[in-house]
Amino acid sequence: MDRGGLRIMKRQSDDTASISFTGLYTGEVWRRNDLAPQWLGSGAGPWLYRGLVPVEWLSRTLGGSNLRTILLQRHRIMDHLLEHWIREEGVTQVLEIASGLSPRGHRFRQCFPELTYVETDMPGMAERKRRALEQEGALSEGHQVVPLNVFHREGPESMESVVEQCFRPGEPIVVITEGLTSYFTLEDMVPFWERIAALGARHPGSRYLMETYLVPRSGAFSRAIRMGANALGRLSDSDVTFHFADAGEVERVFRGAGFAGVRVHDPAEYREYVELPSNRGDAVVRVVAAGTG
Repeated sequence: MDRGGLRIMKRQSDDTASISFTGLYTGEVWRRNDLAPQWLGSGAGPWLYRGLVPVEWLSRTLGGSNLRTILLQRHRIMDHLLEHWIREEGVTQVLEIASGLSPRGHRFRQCFPELTYVETDMPGMAERKRRALEQEGALSEGHQVVPLNVFHREGPESMESVVEQCFRPGEPIVVITEGLTSYFTLEDMVPFWERIAALGARHPGSRYLMETYLVPRSGAFSRAIRMGANALGRLSDSDVTFHFADAGEVERVFRGAGFAGVRVHDPAEYREYVELPSNRGDAVVRVVAAGTG
């Protein structure tokens, strides 16, 4: 099925380890924009950042936006929504899957020490993150980093096992994936989304927060975005997939996976509330917030 974007298979679709390499670049973007402390960087991050300068410049020149703009837009909108749910709705449990070098867990635990915040990633990246936080005295019973593979349905690295071991039953969880799902086809992701939706049975009122990309079928911006996606794919030994053509399609797929109250957030809606980098024309990124019923 053609969904107006790339539909190409992730190499070794049951393994997410190679994605962590591009997570180092994303971590460097956080660090250079004062979202992450210096100690949460990596040796490879500055090299990757410099290496992608020509691609980023060309993308912004041709299409009016680039990867760094997209990364900052999605991250800050997710932060805004999570903070709102904590302050206004009393959320106290967060599971961030494939968190990489994201500073979100550290920042939110500093602001809201009552949070139970569990970060997860593939074993190598999870251990790197755990050591970095441990050296700064930032780990505690309320802030953990554990290994998780999104394709494991059982065993200690499955999402279900991590939820059972780390979270209080009967209370809602906000599940976050940022920068994960576009490395896999829609067929790979829908069963994973169904499993997240099923968490609502034991954790009523839970929510899922993720990003997706609405990429036009043609034009300079489309070519620029696809060029950047191909560059990321080469770095991660993966193929980047754009799943949806419009917000209506996002809502239909997520409701079909068992979610309720699906909302697709456009960065243009948040200019007055959140400090976001600008782009020329419409933003390509969307943040999806879906309830589990």
